[in-house]
Amino acid sequence: MFSIKKLTAPVAFILSFFLAMTSLQAQESQTREALQGLSPDEVAVVRKVENYLNSLRTVSSRFIQVSDGGGPAEGQFYLQRPGKFRFDYDDPVPITLVTTRFSLLYFDRELREATYIPLSSTPLWFLIREKVELYDGISITSAVETKGSIVLTLKIDDDDLGSQMTLIFANNPLSLVKWSVVDEQGITTQVSLIDPVYDNPIAPEHFSTKDLNLPRPGRNRVDD
Repeated sequence: MFSIKKLTAPVAFILSFFLAMTSLQAQESQTREALQGLSPDEVAVVRKVENYLNSLRTVSSRFIQVSDGGGPAEGQFYLQRPGKFRFDYDDPVPITLVTTRFSLLYFDRELREATYIPLSSTPLWFLIREKVELYDGISITSAVETKGSIVLTLKIDDDDLGSQMTLIFANNPLSLVKWSVVDEQGITTQVSLIDPVYDNPIAPEHFSTKDLNLPRPGRNRVDD
């Protein structure tokens, strides 16, 4: 197998430099494509949001969720970057959503049924990546900044269903306060954070599934 280590030092250095530059150029091309159509001011807003999200470590908050044609739902939300978030809905909505190592667990606490969903198919997947890159798999359609808020609208590139997501941030200081998702049927779901706390430590048990008494592998229900 070809190995840079087998080359002489000058040749290895030149080849390594070339590979690094090729990767950087590909990344820059990807960035330009994702931000295509945005004004310089909008690009600056996207960069501002990207820097904020990469600096964000944790969020804990009550939330209210409202969907078209449905009643409101409330609960507790936890997020820890990278890789973790959890929604515990209050009764009468007996649902818990929590990330596992490779997927999102959708657990019905009343029926004791567990369903695993690929993380990449969930609206918040890009927020919990090791590095948030708003050009990687995402197309920004608008970025608007006012004195009090920033509104970022985006689409997931691999989403063939045409879903759209809007992130809303308070400004000065910048902080995530709300998001909405429009699905393929045109139904809008909005989630608002109530009295959020940012960058405080979150106890590990909030991201554990031990409290759910999950079904054993191969079973959908705990009492099967």
